Amino acid sequence: MFARSYRFMISSAAAIAQPSPVVSRGGLCHSRGVDVDPKAYKDVLSRFASGVTVVTTFCDGVPHGLTVSAFSAVSAKPPHVLVCLGNDTDSKPLVERAGHFAVHILGREHAELGPRFAKLSPGAADPFADLAYRTEITGSPILTDCLAWLDCKVDVALAIGDHTVFVGAVQAAGHGAADGEPVLYFRRAWRVLDPESLDV
Repeated sequence: MFARSYRFMISSAAAIAQPSPVVSRGGLCHSRGVDVDPKAYKDVLSRFASGVTVVTTFCDGVPHGLTVSAFSAVSAKPPHVLVCLGNDTDSKPLVERAGHFAVHILGREHAELGPRFAKLSPGAADPFADLAYRTEITGSPILTDCLAWLDCKVDVALAIGDHTVFVGAVQAAGHGAADGEPVLYFRRAWRVLDPESLDV
């Protein structure tokens, strides 16, 4: 299914913020000082376009997964990535217990997996129903339908506010045989790339 596959400590700092008044000038909203208004904070982050991933793990013999947009590369040598999971999600304690996870980058042809693993699709009690998957190194489920995937062992778990940052040491990675366009999340909506590229 995949054209290529590759088999292969982190210190972190956190900033803590609390709500404060928002100042409006000329139709623009500003939140000042150490305190940041929660709505202003979310509005700011909504203007950052991100890819959409599905993060999976196996725990107690059962596959689990959820949709995640808070994903980033951390290091190339050695290869590490991070995902941020809400502390109130079902998957967060399962990833902690399992000690491993897989990240799947979704393309536009896999877009239905986003709401499915976000438990937004009707009848999505078991998002793995009728989905093909396998395991690679860590034992986390690797979905057949995705643009690319990374199989990771948890290296660091850092609780910050209402989320936990999981830094994963990449054990294996691969991508599909054909190029595809990614799904994006921007301004609280699912989007695709404009076919025109910018000259910069």
